[in-house]
Amino acid sequence: MRPSRLGTGVLIALGIVPPFAMAAPNPAPEPAPAPQEVEFSSAFLGEGSGRYDLSRFERGNSMVAGEYSLDLYVNEYQVSREHIAFREAADGRVHACFTRNLLAVMNVDTGKLEAEGANLDGDCLDLEALIPSATVVPNADDLRLDVSIPQIALLRNARGYVDPKLWDRGVNAFTLGYTFNASQFDSQQVDHQRQAYLGLEAGLNVGGWRIRNQSNVRWDEDGGSSFDNINTYAQHDIDRLQSQLTIGDTFTEGRLFDSTAFRGVNMATDDRMRPDSMNGYAPVVRGVAETNARVTVRQAGYVVYETTVAPGAFEINDLGASGYGGDLEVIIQEADGRQRSFTVPFAAVPNLLRPGAWRYSATAGRIRNDFLLGDAPNFIEGTYQRGLNNLMTGYVGAQAAGSGLYASALVGAAFNTPVGAVSLDVTGARTKFAGDGGDHNGYSARITYSKSIPSTNTDFALAAYRYSSLGFFDLQNAVQLNDGVVSGRLGGGVGDEAGGQRSRFQLTLSQRLGPRAGQLYLSGSRGDYWDGRPVETSYNAGWSNHFRNLSYSVTANRARLGNGQYDDTFYVNVTVPLGHASARSTPPTLNLQGSHGSQGNGLMASVNGSAGERNQVGWGVNGNFGDTNHDSVGVNGSWRTPYANLGAAYTRGTDSRQASVSASGGLVVHPGGITLANSLGDTIGIVEAKGARGAHLSSDGTSRVDHRGYAVASNLSPYRLNEVTLDPKGISASVELDNSRLLTAPRAGAVVPLKYKTAVGQAYLIHINPTSDIQPPFGAEVDDAAGNVVGYVGQNAQAFVRLPDDNSVALSVRWGTQNERCVLDWNSSRQSTAADDITRSEATCHEQ
Repeated sequence: MRPSRLGTGVLIALGIVPPFAMAAPNPAPEPAPAPQEVEFSSAFLGEGSGRYDLSRFERGNSMVAGEYSLDLYVNEYQVSREHIAFREAADGRVHACFTRNLLAVMNVDTGKLEAEGANLDGDCLDLEALIPSATVVPNADDLRLDVSIPQIALLRNARGYVDPKLWDRGVNAFTLGYTFNASQFDSQQVDHQRQAYLGLEAGLNVGGWRIRNQSNVRWDEDGGSSFDNINTYAQHDIDRLQSQLTIGDTFTEGRLFDSTAFRGVNMATDDRMRPDSMNGYAPVVRGVAETNARVTVRQAGYVVYETTVAPGAFEINDLGASGYGGDLEVIIQEADGRQRSFTVPFAAVPNLLRPGAWRYSATAGRIRNDFLLGDAPNFIEGTYQRGLNNLMTGYVGAQAAGSGLYASALVGAAFNTPVGAVSLDVTGARTKFAGDGGDHNGYSARITYSKSIPSTNTDFALAAYRYSSLGFFDLQNAVQLNDGVVSGRLGGGVGDEAGGQRSRFQLTLSQRLGPRAGQLYLSGSRGDYWDGRPVETSYNAGWSNHFRNLSYSVTANRARLGNGQYDDTFYVNVTVPLGHASARSTPPTLNLQGSHGSQGNGLMASVNGSAGERNQVGWGVNGNFGDTNHDSVGVNGSWRTPYANLGAAYTRGTDSRQASVSASGGLVVHPGGITLANSLGDTIGIVEAKGARGAHLSSDGTSRVDHRGYAVASNLSPYRLNEVTLDPKGISASVELDNSRLLTAPRAGAVVPLKYKTAVGQAYLIHINPTSDIQPPFGAEVDDAAGNVVGYVGQNAQAFVRLPDDNSVALSVRWGTQNERCVLDWNSSRQSTAADDITRSEATCHEQ
């Protein structure tokens, strides 16, 4: 019978396999001599230890014949987790068995081997015989197989390459992620103003297709409810083209042209299908809240993100992929009713690609714009980029909409120069409005620049300038103006100056001043218009530093308001922990922030902390005081449970008060049932570990296996090897995890099954009395009636075994090269007190 493997932790605990005896040398990237075998010396057992049988363990990392689930490493790089068989050869040694598929997983050039006459059709190939200088080193302690293969025997793939054969499309499943918040505001002027927001992300995976819907419902006590469908589409991988086919309501990706909402079909390159070394961008939204505020992010008129933040500086770095172009409008609504907004520039960085690399997008459909009074026009768009050499990447694009309404063409290039990365492009557009709207022609030129200067610690993350001539219209502007002509709102036609923006300049600069001088940063934008609208400017500059545990910063913001005046605000921020951090606790943090602006001076103070074994409970208290008679105090709390993230906040002001609650999480309907999660993400795994209730996922420390044996591993990286680890701490001693780590390479949007083998049964520590006819030696195997290994004899003649139920099971003990054997006379009813779910029992051993 094939032996079952007992956890090596139990073997070490019993003293059978000391950790140092299981160690294995790391394989060398280049061929290296076979590792020297190490014998375990019985002298370590000490005198008077009795007899022992160490034949299975006297060589380091010796494997017992059978099949094991092992982490496979090739030249020190983790490839995958594989079920690998080990067979005993004529010389008594146990060797790993390789197959053609396993060689392909390891990136071995099988074609070259076959050309040299090798037969790869067997089910137990000897790798060391197939490839000279190759070595195979099993590591039973870490459940790992280290393989060293000469580079000449491998295919030439990029670093980080994952074979598409390993991409897992997962199982058919339904997912639903949600974000909810509700608030009530009361003041002397307003009584019980209530509002709520529910964001939903639903998904259905069927046969390789991924159907997605992103929508939200907003409710206001005065204005009623409104529903926004941001996108609804079906998507499928096209492996051969490293692309995604998308059908439905979604957005163009906006690399060369601004992102456009449309209903139709799109085929575009997915860079995630390529190794990281052959290749991402969404801006980080930063701001400052003075109270428990609600932050809303809009793009192209759609709400793409909304959350509640505590007082102080905040950062949003997890915006969904809604395109690479189109500025973000950020609205901060304070607890006392005040509202501020600012714009975050959102544009692609220079479009450099590696030589020979390419990227394309092709779209056809109907434009989506809820602000149009008439019918939306059809449109097409296509873009193509290609790396020509190390210096230059060329790109082109074209758009057309309506029946001759709009046509544009773009041509450009990106250059990798010694002074930085630069891209230049020119777009020409022709617009013919309906009726007497007029014909217009114009162009728009754009230059972008980025550079990191290590010698001066300077980073130009993005610098961009765009100039548009009179008569130039972009697609969205042209469609909206044409709708105004058709509806009669623009009966006098459209002038050249209606094209809107004349020029736009954006800059993001970061300067590290030294190890003790801190960091300086600057970002800003300036835009002017042909139609005489006021110049739009927004600047942000700051300096930050720290001294020991004390962090401090100075920030200055300038924004031009609609009336042409400037709003200048200055902040000074100091943060200090109230105590010392340890491995088990994080001290509370005191944050002090002073401000000076057009609305006077202000001071905000807050203390924030966390509690719980895994810091799953967060709390905060704050006060906000200033010259504008908007003083307030507030409290907030959050709780990360395994099944949802919950939050609440309350603020009391001079003449107002606000209370809010929030919740986020998700659920997955899969072949095993319904499983809740505190977060999902686009690509997830369904952990199945029967009986392992309470085991935590090490990725976030909060998610854990539920009573049915399932959990959700969220936010996996598509087309990459992901390691998902279970922490068995807290599970019953009656359950043993056969393995606590699994590797998976999911496709984008997949729900992949992650099944952990468990052995469930009562754990027994059986003491074999010295009055037995036969005294089994140290290291002897304990077998059940079917011949499966269920335990080993350890020190002091004690055997640890795990059996499927509480009934008596026939057990025998086997040892030595001659398979000597005796039968255990024991009964589960003859037992002493239990400790930690392990039952102690007595037994005698008699000849069979």
